[in-house]
Amino acid sequence: MKRGMKVLTALVTSAAIVIQTIPVWAGGTGGVRTGVKGNWVPTAVNNVLMYALPDGTFLKDGYTADGYYVNKDGFWATAVLILGAWIPSRNTWLTADQAGEFETIGVIMKNAQKKLTSDLHGYRVISLYSNHITLSSVKTSNTERTKTTRLAMYKNPDYNGYTIQVCTELSGDEHELTDDHGEWSSMALYDYHVLRILTNCVSRSGDVLARAIYSSWEDTNAWNLKVNEWVQVGDTFVRYVPSQGAGLYEIRAAF
Repeated sequence: MKRGMKVLTALVTSAAIVIQTIPVWAGGTGGVRTGVKGNWVPTAVNNVLMYALPDGTFLKDGYTADGYYVNKDGFWATAVLILGAWIPSRNTWLTADQAGEFETIGVIMKNAQKKLTSDLHGYRVISLYSNHITLSSVKTSNTERTKTTRLAMYKNPDYNGYTIQVCTELSGDEHELTDDHGEWSSMALYDYHVLRILTNCVSRSGDVLARAIYSSWEDTNAWNLKVNEWVQVGDTFVRYVPSQGAGLYEIRAAF
């Protein structure tokens, strides 16, 4: 593949990293468009479309009549590639009941684990259970192997959503992973990408949601997430619940 096409493909398939992370409604819900009628049109990149509106313009930063999120630059891809795992784009929010025992998500997380194992040599492990998914750091000594939870997503039956637990440093830098795989300085970026996988599995605008959680956890809080108060971020309501040594972000469908 020629270098120019590689660059173009990388830009589109990583749109969640580069494009979706600065939403128009950062800090609120103003301006988000839902149920907009139009027609899908192809682009020069396979499996990437744009959404033409009746007035001849293209939908940006909104939701189509068939439920898909089109990012702020007007692109929609059939799937997002994160840590070697393809995540199909959603057109509905995935509730906890619909997730079942994470059968579909499980396949995605197993593919991501292959990338983590290859790059990080066992320092990060994803575990799947019937009602939660965890990312753990692993420390091995001569006598024992210790696992510490860094990220987790638990089903929350109170509102048919989830609670995301964050107890690790996150890096929201939108850079491609380099050949420095395995360096401890890159762990925060890998952890952030695992968070992106979790949010993209349940939300149509999963990278917007991941960025909002990152922003809150790292103290800039550009989306103005609030303690014990629901704030809309894309197709998701989010509220922050204080917890000693961790951040708890409860999420549920907004529409």
